Amino acid sequence: MAPRRREHSAHAVELVEVAELDDDFDAAWGPAPGGRAAAGGGRDGSPPEPDRGRPGNPSPRRGGRAGTDTPGTGVSSSTVGSAGSAGASAPDGSALPSRARRVPVRALVVAAVAVAVAGTGASFVVGGLSDRHRAGLVATQPGGLWSVAPDPDVVWRAPTDGGWPAAVEGQVVLEADGVLQGLDVATGEPLWSASLPQGASVCGPDLLDPGSVGSPLVCVTEVDPAPAGEPSGAGDGPVDASEPSTSRATFVVTVLDPAGQVVGTRVLAGTTDAAAPLAGGLVATARRDGDRAVVSWEEALDGALVRTRVLHAAGYPVDAVGSTTREGDRDAGTIALHGLRGLLHVRAPDLRETFDASGEYATGYARPRSVPGGWAAGGPLPGDLRVRAALDPRSGQVEEVHVLDADGSERYVLPGEPFVPAVTDGTVPHVLVVRSPGFTGYDALSGRRLWHREEWPEMIWLQTDDVLVVESGSRLIAIETRTGRDLWRRWLPSEVHRAFTDGDSLLLTSTITGRRDDPDVGTSELVSLNLFDGGLEWRDVLDPTYREVVSAQGQLFAVTDTEVVRIG
Repeated sequence: MAPRRREHSAHAVELVEVAELDDDFDAAWGPAPGGRAAAGGGRDGSPPEPDRGRPGNPSPRRGGRAGTDTPGTGVSSSTVGSAGSAGASAPDGSALPSRARRVPVRALVVAAVAVAVAGTGASFVVGGLSDRHRAGLVATQPGGLWSVAPDPDVVWRAPTDGGWPAAVEGQVVLEADGVLQGLDVATGEPLWSASLPQGASVCGPDLLDPGSVGSPLVCVTEVDPAPAGEPSGAGDGPVDASEPSTSRATFVVTVLDPAGQVVGTRVLAGTTDAAAPLAGGLVATARRDGDRAVVSWEEALDGALVRTRVLHAAGYPVDAVGSTTREGDRDAGTIALHGLRGLLHVRAPDLRETFDASGEYATGYARPRSVPGGWAAGGPLPGDLRVRAALDPRSGQVEEVHVLDADGSERYVLPGEPFVPAVTDGTVPHVLVVRSPGFTGYDALSGRRLWHREEWPEMIWLQTDDVLVVESGSRLIAIETRTGRDLWRRWLPSEVHRAFTDGDSLLLTSTITGRRDDPDVGTSELVSLNLFDGGLEWRDVLDPTYREVVSAQGQLFAVTDTEVVRIG
């Protein structure tokens, strides 16, 4: 089915005819429009000019909405006609020679055309600004992208020395052997370099942390113990070395501005067992206190305490899934902190906890899972509404969603648990989706039930004001957000790992379990589907060295064991 143009109305989009797109598994996602074969080979290999996907360059898949207000002949004709009538009815027009009488008419015609052209130009400007604002809003969301070229290729790549890239606004930051380098996020052009103290360093916020926009760069360096009699710690600025040297490693915090200039350094307390950089100019620290672990959030520069959590260790060692290990393998003195994607992971042989950016529990051993993200975790709602979830004390699951007014009074209650999408376009949700049983859409302002469906999908991959895309029973189902009616359905030929959007297309990374020429070789592909009719726009077979394909600051990246690669 050919992609249809998106039509806006006050409350809903024009329904696209429901299409059941059942592709043969062997054909993967089917042929791309125009008969283009799957990408990934046959290109000349030369890197294209960097495509920043900046606002003001609307995606060709958007139908050029910035230029839809084109000049119409009716406007010009009516304007000219009225001008001619005005000229002919001038009080003394009949006393003028015919040539002289035509001059004002001609002038009015020129003026009318100029006005029409100016009005059309204004429409182009307004449309362009609107499209730019929308594209920019989408690109700031987790999973949001500027427009990706229909035949994506490597724009730039840089070595990571096996580490995970950090980021500040507009930059990817890499560290190797104590040297930091800031690269332009769109072009990969080196912008600055700086040195860190000698030792193992970790910098943040990381590439995928949504808090990287507007945050300074914080690096934590674990410095080996200094010989007896010498001060511990090192750095590019003043360091407090008043504490006596011990056999314990020293943690030095370095804060840099977006230009790579060192703002300050300090040495963490000698009792610190682990530390990790966070967004917002914070650093997390952890120390052992008997059978407890004390985790603190501190200002990276001055050490001001922001929050503390005391974690009680389990009575036995636990692993990633909470199962026991041999007692002889236990070393309760070790603890580690890892910051990734805006979450702080606390790991030790006898405890595992994960916190969100505010220090609230995200997951944990023998603890209920926290309320999911998005609108259910304090995200924006219309009318300054907010959400409080009621947990079932036995299961730890959310059983009710209480929606509150700005003054804290209860407006309405939704039965069930929030069903929060993985990706949004950044618009404030006017429909809240709750699951139990099946799933139901409610009007965000009134709590009125808009629709209900009996399916129990595994995932909401995307929600916009117009379209909801869920995965259920190895199918993608696109639903009109405000009515719950099907827009299209599509079989999933392979497992989907991650979803992205530019506001008009749904991009999915999926696994190809084998190829016809070599069934034992697996790889991944990137697929772009039209959001409004489910049509395949393009697909690209990915390099098998890509461990992850992610979005950051509106750009698409792949991370390998040794490199970060921008795809565009």
